[in-house]
Amino acid sequence: MNVSFIGLGKLGLPLACCLAECGNKILGVDKNEYVLDKLNHQELPFYEPGLDDIFPHSNFIGFTDSYKRAVEETDASIILVNTQLGDSGYSDEFVESALTDLAVNLKRSDKDYHLIVLSSTVLPGSIARLIHLVEKISGRKYQESFGFSYVPDFVRLGNVIYDFKNPEFFLIGANSQRDYDMTHEIWKNFHLNDPPEKSLTLEEAEVSKVSLNAFIVNKIAFVNFLGQLCDGMNNVNVHNITDVIGLDKRIAPYFFKFGTPYGGTCFPRDTMAFIKFAADRKKDAKHLKFADEVNEDLYQSILAKCIQFPHKNVGVIGVSFKPNSPVVVGSPSARLIRDLVDAGVCVSAYDPLEESFTNLNGLADNITQCATPQECVDKSDIVAIMHPDKSLAELDVSNVNVIDYWGMTNVN
Repeated sequence: MNVSFIGLGKLGLPLACCLAECGNKILGVDKNEYVLDKLNHQELPFYEPGLDDIFPHSNFIGFTDSYKRAVEETDASIILVNTQLGDSGYSDEFVESALTDLAVNLKRSDKDYHLIVLSSTVLPGSIARLIHLVEKISGRKYQESFGFSYVPDFVRLGNVIYDFKNPEFFLIGANSQRDYDMTHEIWKNFHLNDPPEKSLTLEEAEVSKVSLNAFIVNKIAFVNFLGQLCDGMNNVNVHNITDVIGLDKRIAPYFFKFGTPYGGTCFPRDTMAFIKFAADRKKDAKHLKFADEVNEDLYQSILAKCIQFPHKNVGVIGVSFKPNSPVVVGSPSARLIRDLVDAGVCVSAYDPLEESFTNLNGLADNITQCATPQECVDKSDIVAIMHPDKSLAELDVSNVNVIDYWGMTNVN
């Protein structure tokens, strides 16, 4: 199928490449001139493992900022733009902007039918409002001259390509058989692991997306609370405990390891989205509010240990919010570095991805960037292990105080 893909960011571009690889003709659409210039010169604008193996691909029609081309040259438009937290809370302004541009061009087009596929995360109840927006601007009627489906992503930065191709399940939200069939056709021959496929209503799919991450956050909060309870207890290693009870199939070992606070682009956003969803339904999501409290308490415990001894050098191993990704949005490590610098502490840091330091912007000028994790250790009196990297077991940390909630070093 000919598909326009709107939003060529850290999730959008990988998904667009995967869709091209499985046979679709893809027109990439973005308003970022830097991104378009890079892509039109067959260069990647950012790092994601495995992305350079599938880009460039011959099935790309081109890269443009033209929504007119998106409507005229393709049968469907997929939207995967940013819906991050802002100062005013959860925001889908970029989704609205993309839909507005599509709707304006749909109004001018004589095409009989155009499918809009949303992949960006939105609050439950949003899609009905977004469909009405398209109807109002385009003058077209939903399910008569345009369709709408929802295919939320369930992927992790640093594992995006693998997760797209090998999901636990594949979910399509649609309120008409025509929209479902067209969406299914786009993703035909896409998955490598033959996942179970679920078809829900648009409204059910909205709730499913934010609920999944909200549940995982609760699980992370429990294990991090347990880890803090065990911290400092004689003859107790919390990782031995979680390894055992995680064998119970009702619990499972996934996302059940004591470590650093959760952060990044998805968990904080979807936690707030679920709390807002509950409030809209006249309910108080106390369990998720408590998860946020546990997360903050955990961060404060790491910060307190870093500054407990005045005039000491502190090392931070792992700058981005997780391994294999240079993203520092919502990164507990970046927050820790900022708070330490603001407190007048000398900070050394290591991350295997140079882009992680670049993304710190001016903050990187106030720290010492180390070439290896051992160099970071050697320059420090206290070291915080912020990434679960098994290779850190080889570090010599005999002469430093180590904060290692992940249990990666030999002090554990």
